[in-house]
Amino acid sequence: MAFPSAAPGPGLVGALGLRCNGCGAPLAARPGQDLLACDFCGSVQKLVDARAFLDQILLQVNAWVRQAMPVGIDAATSGAVDPVARHSIFVNSIRPRLSTEYAEHRFGCFNVLSHPLIVLPNMVDAAVPHPRNPKDVFLFQAKAKNVESLAVDEEGRKLLAEVGGLSVVYAYLLNNVALMAELRPERYHLMAQNCEAAARAVAGLNRFPGLAERLQGLTHLARGLDHVVAGRAHEALADIAEAQRLLDRAKAAASQSFDMGVVLQALDAEMSLARSAAAIAQACTDDPKGNPAATLGRVQNLLGLLARLQLTPYPQWQASFRHPKHHEEILRAVADIRRAQRGAASIRVIPATGTVLFPFWAVDMPYSFQTGVLWTTQAVEVTEALLVSATFPVDAAAASAADPSVVLTDVFRARERRGFFDDAVKRLSGRETTISGGGPVREAIRRAVPSPATMAAVPPLSTREDAAALVQTYMIQARKLDRNLDKKLRLSSPRVLDLLYVPGTPSGPAVRLLPEFGGLAPRSVGDMGLLASVALDA
Repeated sequence: MAFPSAAPGPGLVGALGLRCNGCGAPLAARPGQDLLACDFCGSVQKLVDARAFLDQILLQVNAWVRQAMPVGIDAATSGAVDPVARHSIFVNSIRPRLSTEYAEHRFGCFNVLSHPLIVLPNMVDAAVPHPRNPKDVFLFQAKAKNVESLAVDEEGRKLLAEVGGLSVVYAYLLNNVALMAELRPERYHLMAQNCEAAARAVAGLNRFPGLAERLQGLTHLARGLDHVVAGRAHEALADIAEAQRLLDRAKAAASQSFDMGVVLQALDAEMSLARSAAAIAQACTDDPKGNPAATLGRVQNLLGLLARLQLTPYPQWQASFRHPKHHEEILRAVADIRRAQRGAASIRVIPATGTVLFPFWAVDMPYSFQTGVLWTTQAVEVTEALLVSATFPVDAAAASAADPSVVLTDVFRARERRGFFDDAVKRLSGRETTISGGGPVREAIRRAVPSPATMAAVPPLSTREDAAALVQTYMIQARKLDRNLDKKLRLSSPRVLDLLYVPGTPSGPAVRLLPEFGGLAPRSVGDMGLLASVALDA
């Protein structure tokens, strides 16, 4: 093995500049400045304190190196040692200590990377683990940097490049995680700074396919969201589009690596969040009155409400309400509403009278039931149509499953009967064709057509999957409340057809909807105060 000639020994003189006393990241100082602001955590400190912190780092790093060196070898003069001896020092003394500590940081870094590392405006995520202080990780990176001269072979240099690169990524991502957990006006700018610096740290490493592209994508996504919250939605679109492209590339690369498999689920979530961000930016850009700030205010109210729904005490909704795709589907609907309010036929509306458009899921509810007795017994298959309020998560009775029937067209409660005797004859003879009464619901769904919107519209607060789950709960509840129904009804899986909008007239805490439906009309769409705060004015 060929070794290079003597090189300078370990030493931090000139190797480190000022460091932030808050997070340990490099700190930029300009002549004449007494107060320094960190570009990565946002903390402000005095220049004299930053210098004192740098002195502490130098002492700790030099102490670590001295302890790692063999007895009788001075760290300051080790550069004059024969290359073969330096190689032996690195392999036998330095690398074991470095590798042990690096294994812990590597595990922590990938634990962070296995979570989505961006949040939407007005939302926080405090669930990402961050057991380490970034100052400790930056200190470890400085230790690795300080022993580079002892790594005289290719294997050693590769190890130090990996240790240094991934440690820097981990430290910056710990900053990012802290920013995700709090609402700060400058947080997206700081997140972009952290992700960009982390991307640079691993740009030349092939050990982790897709990592640099993911970090670059998050940089663009954070910049795009920074534009959005600053009222520059039109400037956000290009950054968000680039984020989507880079995250897609990152997933393609990571999916080919066994080591990177742990991050794929997080990448899926980040791609969903990028699509959500694109929908927010597009909705703000499409404000019908040319006032993006007005749309942003309503969207922020909506995101705040969705953040509250994530804390739902009802277990059946917790996973759905917390998933990024839940927000994505809702925010796409917001963008569709804004396009409709600008004149595009981008939403489907049921013709009716009213002053506000309320969202409903059109659902096919197939079921079968048994009719007749003895030799006349037979099974009858029926497909009933339902309208389900897409804002049911803010109705306590529906969300808690106490009474889901209040937010939909209650076809079992409204089923038509012609009297006890006639009904009994039908049952006994096996001539029953249905045990529900959908009445005009299917015809109303059929009449819904793509339309522009000339009135205010409430966005949905639920997804297709949520609607299907609520209908299942409704059918189970109907069986519990009616013993005859329970004996006859056989459940099946509901099919959600489309999101429709129904004109209604708010009246205090209630709303008048579909009066032609009579007792079949939904009795609630949820808390009207909350819905008013997220309604999008035309």
